Amino acid sequence: MNHLTSRFAGHLDFGDDSMAGGVLPAGIDGFGAGAWYWIHGGETLNQSELDTAEAALLDVKALVAAAFVAFAAELTDPWSTTSLFRDVHLEEIPEEMACDLFDVDTCADVTDQVFLDHLLLVGIAISPAATERVLALDFAIGADKPTDQLLVAVWDRNNTVTVLHES
Repeated sequence: MNHLTSRFAGHLDFGDDSMAGGVLPAGIDGFGAGAWYWIHGGETLNQSELDTAEAALLDVKALVAAAFVAFAAELTDPWSTTSLFRDVHLEEIPEEMACDLFDVDTCADVTDQVFLDHLLLVGIAISPAATERVLALDFAIGADKPTDQLLVAVWDRNNTVTVLHES
């Protein structure tokens, strides 16, 4: 069994699973307090690979900023992943609840900026051995998450960001 230590999640016990992690008590670099943090790797992951992968998280502010650039760019296309994610929260949630969620009087007041301002980092996953999904930042609307929907910024080995909608 691999005995690894994450600089963010502490001792990792993969057991029979290929994933380990926990809730971040203080967050990383001021982000993600209470966010889930997951490491994918199991028996094949070694400490050096984990340390290298976690080094990317030392500037999580830059990663979050890059995610928001990708989200904002997608909002120019009404059929993009980010636009459809926003629509789920404006059309599938009762209007009163959506207004409370976005702190507006009507859903028509949810501009692109209001939407982006209410995205909250709720999860981080790293997969050191992966080629397509090396790092993922999961965002939800608000801390109380009225849905199980996530807007996810995913980085590959080439540092390309892709936006996904997950449930």
